[in-house]
Amino acid sequence: MRYSTRDWRDNIHQAAKDFKFQATLKPRLDRAVEDWHKTQPEPTDPVVVDEPIDDELQTGDSRLLGGGMSIHAPWTNNSDTKK
Repeated sequence: MRYSTRDWRDNIHQAAKDFKFQATLKPRLDRAVEDWHKTQPEPTDPVVVDEPIDDELQTGDSRLLGGGMSIHAPWTNNSDTKK
């Protein structure tokens, strides 16, 4: 026992509140994380540029590989401004 101005019922009530808080903490955090994920923008696919076969540079068996190919991040896509 320790000396306190609080009643023993107050200590039991506080212990019950602490238990409830700990028991409901994980579901509340999980819900908050799910809500945060819902607010994030959807990831965009990379921009794949497939060039046609260059007759001057690709001769012989290298033509079987096809033209040049490059992959770009969607935020660096300048294809709309080239038109």
